[in-house]
Amino acid sequence: MDFTKFDFSKFDVTKLMDADAVIDQIEKSNQTALGLITDAKSREIAQTISTASIQFARAQAAAVKAYHEAVKKAVQA
Repeated sequence: MDFTKFDFSKFDVTKLMDADAVIDQIEKSNQTALGLITDAKSREIAQTISTASIQFARAQAAAVKAYHEAVKKAVQA
């Protein structure tokens, strides 16, 4: 591919996949799996790790969107 002819201002990484929908589905799957843990302490630890991971994923998705917008503005300038 000849990247000298690629219009980066029209490339939208957020349209490749809906990160929020993917994260929501992962979160639902995690909750189902966590419900299968019978030991309360183990379930609590797993829930804490799961919650932190989901929060991290959401922060990463937001960072990608912000980076995309910054690149888009820089390329258009």
